[in-house]
Amino acid sequence: MIKKVTFTFVFVLFLLIFMGVSVNAETIADYNSKVAALQKEKAEDNKKSADVQNKIDNNKAKITETTNKIEAAKKDQENTRKEIEQLDKEIKEKKEEIKDILVFYQASENDNFYLKFIFGADSFEDLIYRFSVAEQLTEANDNLVSEMKELVKKNEEEIKKLEQEQQELNKLNKDLSEQINKLGSEKRKINENSLSVDEEIAVLNKQIKYYKDMGCSDNEDVDVCSKPKESSSSSSYTYSGKISAKGFQLPLSYGYITSYYGGRIHPIFGVASYHDGIDIAANSGTPVVASNSGEVVHTGWLGGFGNAVMIYHKSCGCTTLYGHLSSISASEHTYIRRGQKLGEVGSTGNSTGPHLHFQAMYGKGYGTSFDPMNLVSIPLSW
Repeated sequence: MIKKVTFTFVFVLFLLIFMGVSVNAETIADYNSKVAALQKEKAEDNKKSADVQNKIDNNKAKITETTNKIEAAKKDQENTRKEIEQLDKEIKEKKEEIKDILVFYQASENDNFYLKFIFGADSFEDLIYRFSVAEQLTEANDNLVSEMKELVKKNEEEIKKLEQEQQELNKLNKDLSEQINKLGSEKRKINENSLSVDEEIAVLNKQIKYYKDMGCSDNEDVDVCSKPKESSSSSSYTYSGKISAKGFQLPLSYGYITSYYGGRIHPIFGVASYHDGIDIAANSGTPVVASNSGEVVHTGWLGGFGNAVMIYHKSCGCTTLYGHLSSISASEHTYIRRGQKLGEVGSTGNSTGPHLHFQAMYGKGYGTSFDPMNLVSIPLSW
């Protein structure tokens, strides 16, 4: 049973390939689906970008808050340093106050002096007084020394506290800045992807427009429906002239050159101008043929060229233009063969008489011109 199914699948696939059916055929509907998917991706990118920007804004707000705290801490440090200066001043004053006590203590190390001071009293009341004064001075000295030590300790602790607070705030600011840099890189990547998606959408939309212009419906295989159809002409006229090495032939069965490619005096305006093609004089109504096979990319009025036809040739990646036609028999977006009639000589547009303006341009459609004699060797007359 499995062998039978496998054989059937292979046979169907073979038939599809043999019949020229594209297994992976793409349609305008497929392109629209791709555009929709890319638009969804872009919407997600926009949301991600907005979320990242939110985080960046929050971190910036935190940095502002932290910076304010750092500034406040600096002011606190300034105020504390002023307090420390004041305390140092008071300590110096305290030192001055106890100089006398220190002198007394230095003297009191001599037991005889201390005894003389105590027992040198004139009366019992004087003895009690002297003893009391000595005790008070000793106690005052101890208190002053302790007070000085406490003030010094307090100053040192305050300085350490302020320095630590400063370090913590600076570290917080640094961390927040690093986070902002990382978030900025993340946002740049998201935005770059979004730009890439925009480009893809633009390309797909151009392709969709092209296929619609070619007459494709939403569910048709674009490779099939966009293939140029053979140009139908009002006449079966064809002309096969001498073919150049580049595959081009003369666009007229007869004629003579009245103006070459390059600088000249304009025949109508009488001023120096640059001629983008070659003018070939011929009788009005003379059939004009395609110099080489290609896709008809323009038919109709074209400014000073009057009625004109443009054909794109893949072989050279260039376009030929046939201007001043009295009539056009080729159809736009069709394929025309070399030597097949596309119109007739006329004098439409800016023209002084019946002739064919034959022009060659780089690329597809109207563009930068070059000498058409690089494609086909045209004699002065034939």
